[in-house]
Amino acid sequence: MLRSGVMVVLMALTLPVADGANASSVRLLDGPHESLQARVDLIQQARQTIDLSYYAIDTDEVPVALLELLRQATLRGVRVRILVDGLKSRLPAKFEQYLSSYGIQLRVYHPPQQGHPRWLNRRLHSKLMVVDSCNAIIGSSNLENEHFGLKQERGFVDCDAIIFGEIAQQTQVYFDWLWATPDVQPAPAKDSLGLDVLSYRPFGRSDWKNAWRDADGPADYQRLLNQALQRVVCECGVGLNPQCDWMAEALHGINIQLLHDCSSDKSEHHVKHRIIQMMDRAKQSMLIESPYPAFDRSIRTAISRARNRGVCVTILTNSLETTDQLNVYAAYQNQKRGLLREGVQLREFVGRDTLHAKTMLIDDCCWMLGSYNFDARSNHLNLELCIVSNDPAGAAWLRSNLQTRLAQSTPVPARNWILSVGQDATASKRARLMMKRSVIELYRGLL
Repeated sequence: MLRSGVMVVLMALTLPVADGANASSVRLLDGPHESLQARVDLIQQARQTIDLSYYAIDTDEVPVALLELLRQATLRGVRVRILVDGLKSRLPAKFEQYLSSYGIQLRVYHPPQQGHPRWLNRRLHSKLMVVDSCNAIIGSSNLENEHFGLKQERGFVDCDAIIFGEIAQQTQVYFDWLWATPDVQPAPAKDSLGLDVLSYRPFGRSDWKNAWRDADGPADYQRLLNQALQRVVCECGVGLNPQCDWMAEALHGINIQLLHDCSSDKSEHHVKHRIIQMMDRAKQSMLIESPYPAFDRSIRTAISRARNRGVCVTILTNSLETTDQLNVYAAYQNQKRGLLREGVQLREFVGRDTLHAKTMLIDDCCWMLGSYNFDARSNHLNLELCIVSNDPAGAAWLRSNLQTRLAQSTPVPARNWILSVGQDATASKRARLMMKRSVIELYRGLL
């Protein structure tokens, strides 16, 4: 009975926000520097609470610098809670204990442990930071260097937004609900086989990674926290204590809805149904931006229905050269001919970085951004979190934001659908793609 009541409340949170005092504000963050600076500013300006829910966090300089700012926030009396996916946390156990000594609460979603085999394939994919229940950052960025411009080779191109008001309060309710579910537990020191999964973290070979593997004790961890913050300030150009007013250039008084799953087992498929409803309402144009368009049947048929209505459909995704998930690209490659035959315009991202933004723009009015990938995992397995709106001003801002990424893409010619874009991809990558295409349909539902 209690669970049913909670579900009703959470479902109500996805209804349109009323006009007037309860309307929300939103500001799209322009690039990795602004996205990082906004997070730094909100943490330093926090007075009561900071809650984070992320798919991935590791011991790169950027996330460790943010962890140092979170540690400093606890010294001001701010309550800090961090929730991360159980398979994507790269924080050593002793380091977690050090952070906990300052009052930082750390939990994981579906940690690997005996007795829950179904948990292994159900992941927490949201990317959210809520501050004082009134400000939040949502989007596609994970807490890793590659998402914030501090990279060694290839980086990720994301789309984040900072939100204020009623919509931020809704994200707080969502986080509180998720934090209290049985799916969220303290990080286990050992997995179901008795192997210390944390002993292999962090991964990689560098002086920084080696320093983390050698660290053993509070003094070592605090030294690494300080070094990370110094590097981020110097190399990323991040300012500390700038007192920036992020609301000054935001769009105010618009209706924004929080789109999320209403049960941790995704039995209601709420996100999928809502996305398809948005697609089915398209009348003129629909632009889907997804780094991993391994469309399942429901999304694929929604695209076909849109084309049958005469809707101009454009899909922006990675090329063979830029993709970091070859299995997903193989699944998309198998659908490419059918999409082109229906008149769908395909554009593939080119360059040194990997497209990671997840957005949708319909009729220059309805829009969505967040963690949703338009694939089977997003529809049936992973917990996703997005914001959606029917506000034309927000849609215009998103289109302007999208233009930068569209300018870095190349159209796929309808007559040449095999390897039309990404000709700079290595021969081995091409060969692996052809092999994967022959078997990928056997497990498309797990991509």
